[in-house]
Amino acid sequence: MTAGVFPQCRGCAHYAAGPAMLCMSCARPQLAVAGADACPLCSQRAGPDGSCPNELCRSPRRRIGRIHAIAYQAGPLRRVINDYKYRGGSHWPVILGRLLVAWLDAHLAADQPDLIAASPSFVGQGGQLFAHTEAVIEAAAAEAAARPASGTQWRFDTARPAAIVKTAATLKSADAPAWYKRATAADLTGVLQVPDPARTAGRFVLVYDDVCTTGGQLDAIAGCLRDQGGAARVEGIVLARALWRGPAPRR
Repeated sequence: MTAGVFPQCRGCAHYAAGPAMLCMSCARPQLAVAGADACPLCSQRAGPDGSCPNELCRSPRRRIGRIHAIAYQAGPLRRVINDYKYRGGSHWPVILGRLLVAWLDAHLAADQPDLIAASPSFVGQGGQLFAHTEAVIEAAAAEAAARPASGTQWRFDTARPAAIVKTAATLKSADAPAWYKRATAADLTGVLQVPDPARTAGRFVLVYDDVCTTGGQLDAIAGCLRDQGGAARVEGIVLARALWRGPAPRR
């Protein structure tokens, strides 16, 4: 059996064992990776004049330091995320976890987070079908633990309860316009908790999510980690950065 081509990963000879960088090298040609024109704060594609259309980046109330993105939400990656979250593609955490580990190895080895946590899921009435972000974090942790000790050992949050938890269902935000996503971020703020602040106090926490559109929800999570958890620094890492679809930013 020969190696597969992303996203035909389950039939690949390397599906069972990776390693992470091999999976990234296979997927990389089909990923729309952010270029030099991306916003340094939120990874959104900048406008012709170099400005970022995302109002979060201009907000004096922004709590998150920056939002990194593995790629834009386009092509095969968009299909993979939709298959995983909405169509029962339960094999995807293995691959998505490897892409996360490979990105960390390439970009944050010299600035390692003290903890890499999932954007929290709520599984129950009105909530998600399953804890999809947590599953990717667990797969990434298993991938990092299985490699030789000489490799960078990332500190993934696999404890239960997690470092930050979501205690109730909130408004759905997938494919919603920017104004509605602002409302969902405000809704999220009221249901976040940090069970053990000692795990995050004074630390650099990196929060993983699958997709970022406005960054409002990641900003709400950062606010909770800083206010309740005492985190010194919070950044985000997403699989896919949604491309801006709204009007140009106001000057």
